[in-house]
Amino acid sequence: MDKDHEPLLNDKDCEAKSGTLYSTAADTPKCNFISARHALALLTFFGFVNVYALRVNLSVALIAMVNNTAGEGLDNITKECKEPLLNESHDDITGEFNWDSESQGIILSSFFYGYIFTQIPGGMLAERIGAKKLFGFGILCTTLLTMLTPLAARTSFTALVVCRVLEGLGEGVTFPAAHALWANWAPPLERSKLISFSYGGSQIGTVIALPISGLLCQAWGWPSVFYLFGAFGLLWFVLWMSLVTDLPKDHPRISSEELHYLQKTIGDVSKMRKLCTRSDTLW
Repeated sequence: MDKDHEPLLNDKDCEAKSGTLYSTAADTPKCNFISARHALALLTFFGFVNVYALRVNLSVALIAMVNNTAGEGLDNITKECKEPLLNESHDDITGEFNWDSESQGIILSSFFYGYIFTQIPGGMLAERIGAKKLFGFGILCTTLLTMLTPLAARTSFTALVVCRVLEGLGEGVTFPAAHALWANWAPPLERSKLISFSYGGSQIGTVIALPISGLLCQAWGWPSVFYLFGAFGLLWFVLWMSLVTDLPKDHPRISSEELHYLQKTIGDVSKMRKLCTRSDTLW
């Protein structure tokens, strides 16, 4: 072959490159069905679907929970719109709680009072107790509290606010835990694809939960919203704890080819973290 037309990398060069951190696409192990890291991405995706469904379902259910005919709700109807609205009001759901707009705002915002406090501690907890457990039990905590929401709402206004704050505390650790988990599982050449897919569940969860919550309120009442999404969260938790591990080497169903590929491209993250903690530099 003419030297002017020789490829920049020949086969031997590619073989040498495959031993470095950035391996070629040909080095990626083939899987007959689904690889362990892709199964992790799928479960993480549904985890975030559940996270955001549990977060936004109250926004729709609250409409059915509140008695909109109480107070000054009808006083603001103009004469031009009054007659059509009254004709269409026969199918409206009258809620059992007489919460004004300020109380509703406190209920909806109380989630984020807890959410902001576990963002930074979530990353440190993931290093100590494991990202798998933190992510799983964080969503389980929110799931159980979501299923208790009808009871809390019927107990008192304060009980509902406290319940929502605790839900925020549970969900606040999910993103830090997911970051720590992908540090062990995502090869450099696949990192953006795996992480963007798994985090995409947050948007899908919002899109799915909003219309389904409205249909559930109309068909079976507002408590069904919290029970159904809570049941989905419990099912997801069982699958998560059964199929996911913190490290590829601990996974019982990972193929030897995939394990070798991950160890070659990512390395031993735990050893690198130990070296970083021994450094005298603060950052």
